Amino acid sequence: MTVTARRALAAIAAGSVLLLLAGCAQAPVPDPLGPQRRAQIRQAILDAHWARVVADYPDAIRPSVPTMKPVSDHDQPAAVMACLRSSGIPASPTDNGFRYNSSLGQSQLEFEAVRYVCSASSPSESEVESYLSGSSRAALLDYQRTIVRPCLLAAGAMSKAPPDGGPAYYLSAALAAWSPYTQILASKPHAGTVAYLEKRCPPLPSWLELAGSGLFDTDRP
Repeated sequence: MTVTARRALAAIAAGSVLLLLAGCAQAPVPDPLGPQRRAQIRQAILDAHWARVVADYPDAIRPSVPTMKPVSDHDQPAAVMACLRSSGIPASPTDNGFRYNSSLGQSQLEFEAVRYVCSASSPSESEVESYLSGSSRAALLDYQRTIVRPCLLAAGAMSKAPPDGGPAYYLSAALAAWSPYTQILASKPHAGTVAYLEKRCPPLPSWLELAGSGLFDTDRP
């Protein structure tokens, strides 16, 4: 084969690769929720969190929650704690959450309003999952089973296979309790290790983020 022919074949091959990559980049990302259902879930979570505040402070003015990004159950306490501290609330961790210190002069209502924003901004996976239908819950489990677990194994981490539920696979209670990160967290690794793995293998899919731009996103008082 001549040099010219080899160059022509190489150009064709390179062009085919570019077309393939372009096709992959343009492929739509599946969205098991849809914008309307996502907004409904967001509003339901906001209402549930605010109900705890108005139970003690009926006249409280409801602050806006600009973002809402679900986090794993393991990460949720730390996410709320970091938010509180960045908002000027001197909170400290406890065995079952955190304690509030009023040394900087915030009133209890001010603390409750900030805690509402922080906790609603980072709802736990379990809380969000309680609002998912059968199909969207199955999509979440598929993401964890086919994307997250293989990613963890490729990174050299431990990850137990999900239980086989047979015909009732997605209704299995054992499967509902399964997570690709369970074995990793049980080994009590360094926080930096968990952060690295979660960045490389996000435990939750991007379609589960509840951005504040939906039809029902009113943050109503």
